[in-house]
Amino acid sequence: MSTLTAAAIVLGAVNYGEADRIVTLFGRATGRVSALARGARKSQRRFAGGLGLGSVGEISVRERAGAELLTLESFDVTEPHPGLGADVARLAHAAYAAELVGKLCAPRQEEPGVFDALLAFLRLLDEEGASAERLRVLELALLGALGFGPVLDSCAVCAGDRFEGRPAVEIAFRWDPDRGGAVCVACARIGRPLSAPARAALVRLAATPLAAAGAERLAADLNRDCREALLEIINHHVTGPLKSVEFIAKLSRAAVQS
Repeated sequence: MSTLTAAAIVLGAVNYGEADRIVTLFGRATGRVSALARGARKSQRRFAGGLGLGSVGEISVRERAGAELLTLESFDVTEPHPGLGADVARLAHAAYAAELVGKLCAPRQEEPGVFDALLAFLRLLDEEGASAERLRVLELALLGALGFGPVLDSCAVCAGDRFEGRPAVEIAFRWDPDRGGAVCVACARIGRPLSAPARAALVRLAATPLAAAGAERLAADLNRDCREALLEIINHHVTGPLKSVEFIAKLSRAAVQS
């Protein structure tokens, strides 16, 4: 048996048996792991800060040869992020971020860039509230950190060789996740049209730090176009639907109707 202590973020937890919980964690040095927290629903000593979604802390996990799950010995909370439960929008965005990381990242694969992006996002969400623009910046940051980032500022196929000296802003593009993102019409075989405003917004958001994303403002239709384009890329790299996406969509529709 071996024991490891590391910084980690709680991506989710489900009850198991009468008193245990199975916790999905994302550690900076461990990547995504699942661990059995024995007595977690009763222990006030080892899990005094709880195992809430988005909580950050120091984990102590034990691995036994041949066991599918790690054993979570303790979780010392350093950042509980109480604001995530302050309203349903923050909770929905936190759930989406956690689900996205959990599905995009392979188990036990170190992804320090992803860890840092998720941690920064949760801090801003806790302190400043939910923002659709920040969610788009997070999606782009995660895709970029994992090497899945779409080509946005040129053509994913010809890299501008077919533009004949014309700037990219004057070229019509289609969106083709199979070929890496934006593809000029000269190279495009399939894919739906990608409007110039949507491509420009995606280019701008890709260059925006998470800390500055709260100052970005996208019109509802432009945000929708950016969201749909990024979801096509994301769905290209995950298995099964992202359950939290529809919940956020329902919240957005309710906000518009109110």
